Amino acid sequence: MATQAERSAASRQRLLAAALTLLAEKGVQATSVAEIGARAGMSRAAVNFHFGSKDALLAAVVGKVIEEWEQAVLLPELAAAADFATAMEAALLAHRKMVMEGTVAYRVYYVLLLESLGPSPHLRSEFVRLRRKFRDAFVEGMRRSGVTEDTGVDLEGMAAWFVGALRGIAQQYLLEPDAIDLNAAHAELASAVRARVEAALQP
Repeated sequence: MATQAERSAASRQRLLAAALTLLAEKGVQATSVAEIGARAGMSRAAVNFHFGSKDALLAAVVGKVIEEWEQAVLLPELAAAADFATAMEAALLAHRKMVMEGTVAYRVYYVLLLESLGPSPHLRSEFVRLRRKFRDAFVEGMRRSGVTEDTGVDLEGMAAWFVGALRGIAQQYLLEPDAIDLNAAHAELASAVRARVEAALQP
């Protein structure tokens, strides 16, 4: 028999899945707490009971999208990476898989990102946390490859450029999937990073 903690965790996952589906169908403003509860087969009070508020549930949806991508796609791709170059290629491949295969979840991610910049600023802290996490991982990879501030590279600036480029590529693909070649865009980005690393490491 499932424990109370297990039942609670299962209920949270049902609510998250229901919210993700409804957000993809209707957007944030048109999705009510009552609808989320009903889609999950629960009462409207379930959202407040398990998350405290709709705002907190939306922040949890953001985390769920990224966590599932990391566990199912990113980490397995990175597992065999022996150095920064191969890790970058693995990360780019994982990014392509998310954008091309997890389109519904990724669209919701961007819907919530735009909400965080406008009518739902409570979401901003979750996006800030995730962006910092990715930038920190990039900076750490650069340092392991031997590139530091002493080599003339602003690592934080480069990390912001790399993460920003990925987001921009993804946004263009979501808007024009037939016009944007993700493989080509990622190849050019990887080439630019490698060139910067090589230039920094030259004696």
